[in-house]
Amino acid sequence: MKDYSRPEDDAYLSLPEWYIVWSYQEKADFQKTNLPSGFPYLRAVRQYWGNYCCVSRLIRRKYGFNAGEQVMLVVIGSSFSAEYILKGIYENTVGRVSEWVGGHQFTEEDSYAYNVAREYADFVHVRPFYEFHFARHVKGLWTANHLWGDHVLRKWERRVFLTADYSVEAFYCWLIEKATHLSYGYEPDQTFAWVNADQSILQQIPGVKVVKQAGVDGFIVSVPRYQEFTTLASAMAQRGVRFVEISGNSSITFSVLGPGTWPVKALPAQKLFSMPIPTRPDLQRMVFRCDVTNLDQVLNGAAASGIAVEHLYDY
Repeated sequence: MKDYSRPEDDAYLSLPEWYIVWSYQEKADFQKTNLPSGFPYLRAVRQYWGNYCCVSRLIRRKYGFNAGEQVMLVVIGSSFSAEYILKGIYENTVGRVSEWVGGHQFTEEDSYAYNVAREYADFVHVRPFYEFHFARHVKGLWTANHLWGDHVLRKWERRVFLTADYSVEAFYCWLIEKATHLSYGYEPDQTFAWVNADQSILQQIPGVKVVKQAGVDGFIVSVPRYQEFTTLASAMAQRGVRFVEISGNSSITFSVLGPGTWPVKALPAQKLFSMPIPTRPDLQRMVFRCDVTNLDQVLNGAAASGIAVEHLYDY
């Protein structure tokens, strides 16, 4: 089947890429109630490269060197680092002064920036980041907010900064989209999985499409990639669906969010590494590997323990 199999090492190499998604989500959550100067930009940069180094050590002797993915991770990691370092410097100098002048109050522009950050964080859960249209938010920044009002210096400082920020982001996304399509073409947006289940159960789950039969109780199904895959895999596990292969592979990685004291032996999985959430020190992001045949037990066991499975790294 075309696009049935994907390299198993992608289950590891996609971890640093998804860390950027989690960081944007964390930043959006933070900006809901906090001004941006307080976000730990440098700590997030260190965590990205820590994540990358952990993954590189894990796959060094197990898989061949994947030059394309490694180059991509260095490129997006460098751009992520540059973005956060520059924003961290600016927000803790000019931005902090403007927060003080504005009485540490939110302006319309601060609220607008939060809404864009929230929209972007939600978008990259289901689509590649370079498809997000930052350019339209430059126009919205100027048309959706009043030119004058309370804390005018803070308003105009935010307006100028966000205009430059969104414009640079729009150009970068356009550049990466062109480069990605030239290098890799268009990525498939579906993942194939071989599962054992009653066909009537599979047909009741929106988003899961039965492609062909594989054995007496076996079926090949297609499931949307990215965060939707995690949601739908959990829904299948709750209905008793057993996984045989995912994208032709027998091993998969996943991350959970929970307290550092959570008993990791509660799951039939191997813990690979963990990192604290920079803005939530009470939470850890723990990364595991498990056999695909144990995935339903993992998903149901985590749900029973009240632990959120953050993401299944679906190659």
